Amino acid sequence: MFVALVGVVVALVAAAIAGLAAYLADRAIAPKVRQDFREGSGLVSGIIGTLFAISVGLVVVASWNQVNSATQTSSTEASNLVDVYWYSRSLPEPQREKLRRLADEYTTTVIRHEWPLMAEQRTLSPAAWRSVEQLRAFFQTIEPTTSAASTRYGQAMSRIQAVLDARRTRAQMADTGVPPLLWIALAGCGLTVVVPAVVCGGPVRKVHITMAAVVGGLVGMVLFLVYQLDFPFSGGVTVSPAAFEQALDRFASIRSLGTG
Repeated sequence: MFVALVGVVVALVAAAIAGLAAYLADRAIAPKVRQDFREGSGLVSGIIGTLFAISVGLVVVASWNQVNSATQTSSTEASNLVDVYWYSRSLPEPQREKLRRLADEYTTTVIRHEWPLMAEQRTLSPAAWRSVEQLRAFFQTIEPTTSAASTRYGQAMSRIQAVLDARRTRAQMADTGVPPLLWIALAGCGLTVVVPAVVCGGPVRKVHITMAAVVGGLVGMVLFLVYQLDFPFSGGVTVSPAAFEQALDRFASIRSLGTG
């Protein structure tokens, strides 16, 4: 709700600026000059407006797909952690409790420390890296004694590897957004779309100002939307740590079952 409100404010501010600029242009530029500019720039403005619309559409679709991929990656990481926790039921003490403690510690660190860090600095937590490395190193201390234990161990190792792979992917996604050059292109096209509406307008002042304000507001809203979708773990449309919170609930449920 807050992001939507900010978006409306951004659109209104952009509309007000464009409307004011149109009012000043209407007073400062002679009608004949504005008419000549309108007739000469119509084709170019139409082409640039189409390019702006296509570019924004592609960026929004790509950014939304990035958010969906980040959600899936987080779910994959959390679900594999749950499988690792299931494996702890087959271990004797004190290995069982140590594995559970490491899994709890890593998941809690991701929720409480890493997610806010990704939102603010778009990077992963060093503490969470140490925690998952300790979890991975723990498996090197396990020596299965039977074929069944070896099978379960191999399956658990594949789950740990999946956790690490998903985490590396999440690290890349946390710092991957719209390239600066594309931002420059979008801003330039947006400005080029607004300028003809501000300078040219129509012969009627009210219509001129209204159309400029509408175009400016729409361009401001569209660029704000792209900005909110820029990074999947920060901004207005973000991936939450819900998958890891659900994993903690599953940990508690598995622990309540006792030994395997």
